[in-house]
Amino acid sequence: MKTTRAALLLGVLAATSGQAAEPAAAKPDVVAFNASVRVEVDAAGKPVKVEAPADLPEAIRGFIEKRVASWQYEPAKQDGVPAAAITFVRVGACAIPAAGGYRMGLDFKGNGPSLVNAGPWFMPPPRYPKEMQRRGAEGTYEVTYAIQPDGSTKVAAIEPIEGTGNRYVTSFRDALTDWIEGLRYQPEQVGGIAVATEMSFPVSFELRSGGGGSEAYRKELEARALASKECLAASSPGGPLPIATNSPVKVIPTPAG
Repeated sequence: MKTTRAALLLGVLAATSGQAAEPAAAKPDVVAFNASVRVEVDAAGKPVKVEAPADLPEAIRGFIEKRVASWQYEPAKQDGVPAAAITFVRVGACAIPAAGGYRMGLDFKGNGPSLVNAGPWFMPPPRYPKEMQRRGAEGTYEVTYAIQPDGSTKVAAIEPIEGTGNRYVTSFRDALTDWIEGLRYQPEQVGGIAVATEMSFPVSFELRSGGGGSEAYRKELEARALASKECLAASSPGGPLPIATNSPVKVIPTPAG
């Protein structure tokens, strides 16, 4: 069973803002978003089919598919023998209009199973327990869970990270368990068979000071987007060199025009 690591930062506004699921842009003509790209590779590691989300504009979808198809893939193995596989490559993308088209930036965020009904920014967050909000309680927890071959999930461990006290562990652990076990994934496949995956990452519950509501949180997301590698790449002639993570299919991204 493989392990994929990611980071998730959660505040009260993240759990309540309807704006969080929209593509962010500091200006109407700049679009930054995340996308899950389905990639089929053969037993030699050659991508034979690459599919970006169908709801993207054709030009942007075509750019993403071309870039992802240009990367190298180490073949997965089944009983020690190279086999065809299906993985989902997560990318951050930024499109800036230029000369009647778009100047694009793309950054590799990792690959693994694909979360069903994920927004373009992050996975839907767990609820922030109301009693913990009232008490002003915060905490950060390392969450480990298994994604089964049928796409369901099961919590393996939820442990407070150093600096987080044990006083409110039960309430936060219950919220995290309900959240994780409500997620559904499209699993990766090796040799036509769905495979199990283990995910492990920190989740932080943080109360935001100063208020500001969903609009303030949306602007915060916009600022993060425009400071991302993909938007910086879209603002310059070159592109970023993405960093690969572990998966039955190892992605070896290379710069592409």
